[in-house]
Amino acid sequence: MCCETSDELTLFSQELQRSLSPQVLQQLAKEVGFVQRTSKYQAKDLVALCAWLSQKVASTSLTQLSSCLESSTGVLMSPEGLNQRFNSSAVQLLRRVFTSLLTHKLFTSQTLPYRYASHFHRIRILDSTTFQLPDVFASTYQGSGGSSHTAGVKIQLEYDLLSGQFMHVHSGPGKENDRTYGSTCLQTVQSGDLCIRDLGYFDLNDFYQIDEKGAYYISRLKLNNRIYLKNPDPEYFKNGLIKKRTEYIQLDMEETMNQLKPGQTYEISDVYIGMYQKLPTRVIIHRLTEEQTRKRWEDQALKEKKKGIVMKERSKRLSAMNVYITNTPPQEVPAGHVHDLYSLRWQIELLFKTWKSFFEVDQCKEIKQDRLECHLYGQLIAILLCSSTMFQMRQLLLIKKKRELSEYKAIYIIKDYFLLLFQAIQKNTQELSKTLHRLFTLLQKKGRKSHRYEKKTVFDILGVVYQYTTCQKK
Repeated sequence: MCCETSDELTLFSQELQRSLSPQVLQQLAKEVGFVQRTSKYQAKDLVALCAWLSQKVASTSLTQLSSCLESSTGVLMSPEGLNQRFNSSAVQLLRRVFTSLLTHKLFTSQTLPYRYASHFHRIRILDSTTFQLPDVFASTYQGSGGSSHTAGVKIQLEYDLLSGQFMHVHSGPGKENDRTYGSTCLQTVQSGDLCIRDLGYFDLNDFYQIDEKGAYYISRLKLNNRIYLKNPDPEYFKNGLIKKRTEYIQLDMEETMNQLKPGQTYEISDVYIGMYQKLPTRVIIHRLTEEQTRKRWEDQALKEKKKGIVMKERSKRLSAMNVYITNTPPQEVPAGHVHDLYSLRWQIELLFKTWKSFFEVDQCKEIKQDRLECHLYGQLIAILLCSSTMFQMRQLLLIKKKRELSEYKAIYIIKDYFLLLFQAIQKNTQELSKTLHRLFTLLQKKGRKSHRYEKKTVFDILGVVYQYTTCQKK
C-alpha cells in the first residue's frame, strides 16, 4: 500500500480513536450521569451492544443481548439487569456520542476531482425515511397515517454526496412535516452549495433563500404551481404604473408538453414560478418516452388503489413529463445535465435501503421507550461510522485504482468488520490502522462497482477525473 493511502487511513484511525476510545466514552458517560459509581458495565459496553456488535436492541430478546454482551466484552449481566441499563441516561450518552461523531466530521480530507468542482463545493441531498412502530408508542411517535393510534418514526438526513459528511440527522414522529424540516436546514447552506431535494421539501421561499446565499438548487416542480413569462407588451394606467394583471403571461404547460416529441428536453429560461412569489428560475421540461409514460401511469394506478385516491385527468396527462427548476448557470449546467444531477438524489434512497436491509433500523417490538431510543441512536451511530468509512475507502480506491466503489457492497462488507474495528479501538490507533488497511484490501478486491449495467454511475454523472498518482504505478 502506498504512503498516501497509509497516511489517510492513519488520520482516519486517529479521528475514530478521538471519538470512540474507552477513555473518551467514559468521560462522556460521567458528563451525562450514565456512570455514578464503579461498575463492570461501562460506556464502551453500551456503545458496543447498541452500535458495534450488530445487535438489534429493539427486537432481540434480553437474554440473547446479555449473551452477546458477555461473549464479546466479558461483561456478565442478567436480562433484567441489562433492561434497567436501558434508561434515560443511556439514551443521553448515545445521543452525545452520535452528536460528537457529527461534530468531529469523520469524512475524507481529500476532495473528489469532478466536472463541477470549480462551481459546486458541496452537493447536499436531503430526504427522509419512515417506518412503523408498535401502537404502544403512538403517544410519543405518532405515525403519518393521520390516526392518533398509529405509531411511526421518521429519520431526516441531509448529507454531502462528495465527502460523505452527514450534515443534518434528526429522528422524530412519523407525522413530522418534510417541508418544515427542510427550512431548518437552510441555516448551514453556504455559497457554492448545490441543494437537491424531492417534492416533499418543495418550498418557493426556501429556493429564494438558497439563491440569496449564493447557493444553488435543483428540484422537480410541483405541477400545481403556475409558470409565468414576463409580458413584453403589458398595459399601463394613465399615471404610468403597470397593470399588475398584464405584467406576466401564464404558460400553458399541457400545450408546451404536446409540442415536444417523446424523449425530448426543452428549456425555458427567465421564467417566474408562483402566483404571488414569482420566483425567477430556469425551467427544464423533459417529455417521457411512451414506455416511460406507460410505466409511470401503472405505478400511479397502484398508488391510487393503495391510498384510495383518484388522480385528476389533467394531472395524469401532465405526469407524462418531468419538469425541473434550477438556478444553476446554464453555461455550467446545460439543460441536458439537469436531469442527471437530480438523479443523484437516488443515492440517499440507496443509503436508506441499507439502513433497513443491513442495520434493520426499522425492526422493533413492544419494549419500553428508553430501549427503543437506545436502539435508534445506536443504529444511527453504526450507520454514520459505516458510511464515513465507506466514503473514506471510496476516495482511496478512486485515487489508487481509478475504480468506483459499490456503496451497497461496501456497506455490508464494512459492517461485517465492525467487531474487528471495535476490538481494535479498545487497543490503540496502530491496531485500528492495521484493521482498516486489511479492510481496504478486501474492498479493493470485492467491493468495486460492476460495469455490466448501462445505467450511469455517480462518477459518470459528476464527470469524475481519475487522477494519476504514484499509487497507481504500483
